[in-house]
Amino acid sequence: MLYILLREALTGVSRALTSLLSLGGPAAVMQYDNSTLTITSVGTPDPFVTVFRGRYYLTFTTGNRVEIWSSRSLADIESAADRHVVWTPPQGTDHSAELWAPELHALHGRWYVYYAAANPARGNKSHRMYVLGGPPSSEDPCRGQWEFLGRIHEMPDHWAIDGTVFELNGNWYFAYSGWPLDSLDDSDLVQQLFILKLADPTSAASPAIVISTPRHDWEITREGNGTDHGINEGPQFLRSPDGGIAWQGLVYSCAGSWTHEYKMGLLKYIGGDPLNPASWEKGEEPLVQTRRHGTGPFGPGHGSFVTVGGQVVAIYHATDTPTDGWDNRRARAQRVTFTEEGPYMGRSFGLEVQKPDGGGLVKRLKQRLVGRSKSELAGEKSLRALLGTRTDNY
Repeated sequence: MLYILLREALTGVSRALTSLLSLGGPAAVMQYDNSTLTITSVGTPDPFVTVFRGRYYLTFTTGNRVEIWSSRSLADIESAADRHVVWTPPQGTDHSAELWAPELHALHGRWYVYYAAANPARGNKSHRMYVLGGPPSSEDPCRGQWEFLGRIHEMPDHWAIDGTVFELNGNWYFAYSGWPLDSLDDSDLVQQLFILKLADPTSAASPAIVISTPRHDWEITREGNGTDHGINEGPQFLRSPDGGIAWQGLVYSCAGSWTHEYKMGLLKYIGGDPLNPASWEKGEEPLVQTRRHGTGPFGPGHGSFVTVGGQVVAIYHATDTPTDGWDNRRARAQRVTFTEEGPYMGRSFGLEVQKPDGGGLVKRLKQRLVGRSKSELAGEKSLRALLGTRTDNY
């Protein structure tokens, strides 16, 4: 009898712990491994990863073309990838310069790439969102023909970058970063997040609605000369592994992408009409950033998400030093867990080193090289093994 009671008690404890972990309580946070893995040695800013039939497909900003890397291993994608340039714009057109943040998506039975591009004669202020159409989504996106489909019809004619598509409540939506509609081409100080409903992959079915404006101090980069840049960009839709029951919404990037202050924040979808700004709730703290006196990587941002081995993994770019600016933004990988409050990535990362008297970054970086613990090395090894496996998606 005592044995039965003890067994039932232990079973109850086990169930309680399982429930706690599934809800993402304190135990999930305590067990969270915030190891990061650098998966490219060259600059691959704005990395976006999608998956199809056991292969990873990586797109990123190259500037003058749309290129897709594909590989069965995400950990070794740089060395193992087949590389395909699917689009190079005709020179001298209004979409032939500064091609940014291409994303590969399958919608309505066809592959599409959404990306921003500018008119070389007008520069950055002419950035608009464009669409490429590819082969059927039942085929390898790198093996078929691609065509230029132009801009998204009925989308406002204003500065727009970082567009992404996602399905919510049975409808398709397009979210992007844009300058305020009351200053279409004259503002590089404020970037808001917009959302519109799609009628089809290349046409809007609603006006563009502002759902996020920079308001937290950590969303703003202050130049020190009175010039402040309030930036929300790089939106990516994310659902918790239970299908979004616990949490779903947008992960976005904020502050200056040219600084080590670049980071990611959260915009939770709380229900109702996605075109109603009240349906979105902004987090009070960043999802992930570099620690103030940390040793990097620096400026984590513009991430995407994949599910591998039952685990959600973020793929984002970050630099090795705080002064790299837009250079050397290499792709990194980091696990994402979910707590009762939503996605959790440790809020900050990088070995925290007390700044020594008279010491600077170089000294702190040397401390990082000798200060990595066995658990950190084991965490990186585990993450590399995970990303060497085939993905769960599709």
